Amino acid sequence: MKSPDILNNLSHHAYLLVGDEQTRDSLISTLEKEHKIISQGNPDFYIRNYETFTIDDSREIKVLHNTRPLLDLDKKNAGAGKKIFILTMNGITIEAQNSLLKLLEEPAEYAHFFLIIPSAHLLLPTVKSRLSIVDDLFNDAKKQSRNTLKEIDPELLKEAESFLKATQTKRLDLVKALTDSISKEKKTKQDAIDFLSAIESILYEGAGTKANNLKLEGLIKNKKGLEAIGLARNYIHDRAPSVKMLLEYVALNV
Repeated sequence: MKSPDILNNLSHHAYLLVGDEQTRDSLISTLEKEHKIISQGNPDFYIRNYETFTIDDSREIKVLHNTRPLLDLDKKNAGAGKKIFILTMNGITIEAQNSLLKLLEEPAEYAHFFLIIPSAHLLLPTVKSRLSIVDDLFNDAKKQSRNTLKEIDPELLKEAESFLKATQTKRLDLVKALTDSISKEKKTKQDAIDFLSAIESILYEGAGTKANNLKLEGLIKNKKGLEAIGLARNYIHDRAPSVKMLLEYVALNV
């Protein structure tokens, strides 16, 4: 499995990979096979998985980062003298992103960070600008990850299509119905996130749900709506977001 060119010499110290646990596993395999950096039993190899990465998680990573590597450089391990942080997350709060900024701007020479998230829209532009984006992901993982993203519940896609075809007034009514269900604990915030993903998928494709690849015309035609969804995603993982307000913002801008 060849790694993307940007990972060939690990010249950068902070990377962004769009993917999931499979992407993480492929990355670990690449670091071990191509860069000879062992993960098992390596006290300087940190693998963390988060539902939502919070400011407390950011503080923990900062503490781990500030201690020098435990493995001596003279040991027969290419990873000696390095600290590897692989952070897989489904969401990240704005607080946590702002907390990470300084660390990503000036990481120690021995540290390498790999942030794995399901969508680059989750990150603030200031954070994204500090990361080297690995856009040519590991081929097999990339294909399977995209197939998984396309396997959205057909009923959910129908709801998303109806939402997009509705008037703004009707969309706001639909938002209220969804958020009322969340308040009554009949649904969860994850249902709102899944709904946003279904809308996003349709907007990317630009012309319905049958396309297998992202269409450039979808990106251009629906730029405003995609940006609105990106903003909603940025804030929906915060500690106490107004899901209703975020979905209303999307309803008025798609």
